[in-house]
Amino acid sequence: MELHLSDRHIVALNLLLVTILAYFAALALNDIMGLRTASADNLAISARAIAADDGSSNRPRAEYQMIVERDIFNIEAPPAPAPQVVKEDIHLTLVGVSQLTKGKPYAIVADARGEQSVYRVGEIIPDTGKLLEVDKDRAIVEHDGKQVVLEIPQVDMGGGGGDSGEASSDSGMSPVSQASYNDLMQHRRMRRHFQ
Repeated sequence: MELHLSDRHIVALNLLLVTILAYFAALALNDIMGLRTASADNLAISARAIAADDGSSNRPRAEYQMIVERDIFNIEAPPAPAPQVVKEDIHLTLVGVSQLTKGKPYAIVADARGEQSVYRVGEIIPDTGKLLEVDKDRAIVEHDGKQVVLEIPQVDMGGGGGDSGEASSDSGMSPVSQASYNDLMQHRRMRRHFQ
């Protein structure tokens, strides 16, 4: 099947194509003129802004420090520095710890009244903070945004306690420390008894 077009049809098609080309050329010219006027307006606005902010080139380096410190080649932020562990009196005494349990280790803590409680890592100690870590002779508690270390009190074994293993009343220990010391001594006696 062949298509036969007369001369009239060919002229009409050419005229239609020329009209379409002229229309798109007019649109392109309109866009170019619009861009020129917009860029001229933007240049005038930016020139006025530069004139208004005449001190922009004399800024101190501190204003650009964030740009200098930023690592543009790595998306991940650098790790935050480890928080400082401080020793502070939060009115708690660490009586004992255990790391041999299945699951999370725990700490035995006595409050200011001498009442003892057991807390696992991750639990909240009432009116104090979260138990973060338990080591062999210390525990770390998050308290008011700081990491506070609680250590098991070191007891002088040679001092005036006698054979009973209890601290003397003139040892200068607080009642909570003395109660904790007595509990520790009782625990050690019981452990020797069962070995």
